[in-house]
Amino acid sequence: MLLRWMNHHLKKAGYKKTVNNFSSDVKDGEAYAYLLKALAPETSPETTLETKDPDERAKMVLEQAEKLDCKRYLTPKDITEGSANLNLAFVAQIFQHRNGLTSDIKQVTLTQSASRDDVLVSREERAFRMWINSLGVGSYVNNVFEDVRNGWVLLEVLDKVSPGSVNWKLASKPPIKLPFRKLENCNQVVKIGKELKFSLVNLAGNDIVQGNKKLIV
Repeated sequence: MLLRWMNHHLKKAGYKKTVNNFSSDVKDGEAYAYLLKALAPETSPETTLETKDPDERAKMVLEQAEKLDCKRYLTPKDITEGSANLNLAFVAQIFQHRNGLTSDIKQVTLTQSASRDDVLVSREERAFRMWINSLGVGSYVNNVFEDVRNGWVLLEVLDKVSPGSVNWKLASKPPIKLPFRKLENCNQVVKIGKELKFSLVNLAGNDIVQGNKKLIV
């Protein structure tokens, strides 16, 4: 779905190629430059497309995405080396913050039952869920906030993103009856996330166990 969405906007932006994967087809950063120009022209200078250096272009792309509040899941090197899982996470972030679709948020009024925050959280949950399930982890996620609370799914995700980062000897596999075992899994998730330089401001293992929506996404 993300590839179809991305190619739709790339075609509208005048990009001549088709992106078939999140590794070799995005390594030069050119597709990202066109995508961001289509979705957020106000933050996308022409110099991003004009530069011939893939490393410099990747750096500029990430700087532009950061202006859209996209979290830093990857580095310019991850783009140029074609890290599929991290690039997929990056595209999911762009989709989450600027998808170019008609936004439900514009239709929300004070008299409606859903608040602006509810709509934002729902969009973020959907993008995060799509990304997790696309990774091919052993557990299928139907609802991010409920299905990650024992920490196991997030450990599987981290192992996909950074193979070997999880200490499986310290992890407990579902079904998990003892609450402290869930907390141990979630604490390891936070520890690994910090080691990988993810943005985890104010997030603790117990926030995941409790299903804290604002902090999880």
